[in-house]
Amino acid sequence: MLFVVGCGAAPVAAERAGAPPGPPVVDPEGEPAPPQPPPKDGRAALNTEYFLGSEAEEQAQFAEFARRIQELQKESSRSREQPLQRGFHAKSHACLRGLLHLERARDPRTRYGVFADGQPERAVIVRFSNGVGWKQSDVALDARGMAVKVLGVPGPKYLPDEPSTQDFLMTNSPTPVGRDAVEFMEFARANASGRVAELFFTVGHASTGALALSRTNPVDSMVTEQYWSGGAYHLGAHQAVKVTARPCDPALARHPDRSSPDYLRKDLAEAAHGGICMRLFVQIQADPELTPIENASRPWDPAVAPPLPVARVLLPPQEVPADAASTDACDAMAFSPWHSIPAHKPMGHINRARRYVYAASQDARRATPTRGPE
Repeated sequence: MLFVVGCGAAPVAAERAGAPPGPPVVDPEGEPAPPQPPPKDGRAALNTEYFLGSEAEEQAQFAEFARRIQELQKESSRSREQPLQRGFHAKSHACLRGLLHLERARDPRTRYGVFADGQPERAVIVRFSNGVGWKQSDVALDARGMAVKVLGVPGPKYLPDEPSTQDFLMTNSPTPVGRDAVEFMEFARANASGRVAELFFTVGHASTGALALSRTNPVDSMVTEQYWSGGAYHLGAHQAVKVTARPCDPALARHPDRSSPDYLRKDLAEAAHGGICMRLFVQIQADPELTPIENASRPWDPAVAPPLPVARVLLPPQEVPADAASTDACDAMAFSPWHSIPAHKPMGHINRARRYVYAASQDARRATPTRGPE
């Protein structure tokens, strides 16, 4: 099937005798188009991502970000007297196994990649975590994360370490801190330096950091939260989407005892006894300005880009060690949006940076002889 779009995906030659030239014809099953130079008139096009400056400038930035995250990991380890952790989402609450079950009544526009027609029910590993790169009490201000690793996914990948997985990474904020990776890395530095530095960052970035930072209050449970992908992704080469997950039961409520610094893990252990269900949705980009790709700090309004259900993450009853010192199946795993097939290729500056920053964080952990559970 071929789609005609304004731009944003690799074109397929389609000359028709006598037909006037028109927009390029795009193969949704092909390799998505690479980022483009920034538009001179400042107006973005639908389904199109742009370099922040130039490709060469971005590569230099990403090398510096990779160096900086390893520096922050080492500083945090020393100052907090903890083993070297992941650069982000260091504290795991639980690592659960389950299945990705596709919704039967999926919108035709969503049927690409692991959500395509004929795709089987696939095994998943789901990691629930706090957001910062060190261990701290669950009552501290922090983001919360839900990372879904889909197993047994064939096709070409952008990273060589996992040839058969597709990762979807989400946090409980519709946006990351910052419009792009430059601002996000500034926040990472401020956050690692303490509350005062973080407050100064917030004052200086009120328009791009306020929403994400407003979502860092303690939560009741990891299974009652809604999670968002933050950055944009392809869903087929011809369109851009964001991913969100929320409980299958919208009225689900839990009331844990917050007296423990690890109450979220204890609550997950209890919830896992009865099984957990999370529903995945995608929002399709509707407008280059109202639903932007390169300004990650602007949420995609559900009234403009309605969430479309695509799958359920079914986590059957299972045992989770309530002891926070216990290791789990995710300890040695790496989670990255770049564990991806072309149909779900990450988009935008903040996602392009994550390819290098996450790899550098993983390298630092692997180079450290002794690390605690993550």
